[in-house]
Amino acid sequence: MPTNVPTAPLGITFKELGNVPASYRHEWRVATPREPLVLPRAVFKWYHVHREGSVVPDEMDTEARAEITGAMAGGAWEPSYGLNFALLHLSTAHVFLIAGVWRGHQELWERIYAKELAANEPFTRVDMSGEDAPLGCVWELGVTCHERMAWHRYLFTARTDDDKRAWLTDVYAGQA
Repeated sequence: MPTNVPTAPLGITFKELGNVPASYRHEWRVATPREPLVLPRAVFKWYHVHREGSVVPDEMDTEARAEITGAMAGGAWEPSYGLNFALLHLSTAHVFLIAGVWRGHQELWERIYAKELAANEPFTRVDMSGEDAPLGCVWELGVTCHERMAWHRYLFTARTDDDKRAWLTDVYAGQA
């Protein structure tokens, strides 16, 4: 065994840790790239995340795109480099809209919106001011992890127009 691999400290017990209820059955979700959202000063790669066999309704996609477009209009939300991504996650009781903006060369800044599927209300921005704030669920992180590496690949280029086009087409599709 390599010497740099950490081991569990002696005496640690896992009895009280990691006890996800036995009734929970985990499943894969699917990430599907969609047409990007192109705005005057920014482009967002666009993804749907959903259960296998489910489809994000067109009206919901239109509403989510309008939410990002409205947030970017008027300059209240700085698009930074303008090469961004967003995902629309159709979950069981909610739909989540997560928009990521690259800033400071290598920092991902996110805006998270949510809405209850049972209520016909608009997306609401998730309050990020508490002690903890959501980052994303395991399915959303599938897209986020790909986008992290896509940004890495882009940063290692000369960042020409061709490199920007390559970044835009560097999308993830599959299990998440």
